[in-house]
Amino acid sequence: MVCLDRSVRVALVRGGIIRLSEAEGSRIRALAGALWITLQDDPRDMLVVAGEAFVVDRGGLTLVCAIAGPAMLQIEAAPAPAGESPVPASRAA
Repeated sequence: MVCLDRSVRVALVRGGIIRLSEAEGSRIRALAGALWITLQDDPRDMLVVAGEAFVVDRGGLTLVCAIAGPAMLQIEAAPAPAGESPVPASRAA
């Protein structure tokens, strides 16, 4: 499982999967390769290829998989609500 407080780049081998929990508002950008993205309790499946991005539009579990070969992606955490600053996971109680 990936925990975010800002932005992270991830390299995946073909078939590699990333699990994101409660990632609503996060942007998943394909830098290379092709990604299959599916959201918990959502009938849609998204295909995101190099140069494209998808913003997670619901809570729950999000799965990201490299489907056609290796892939490089960037995940940008959802912006903090106005007036709040993000708290790094290592400091959260």
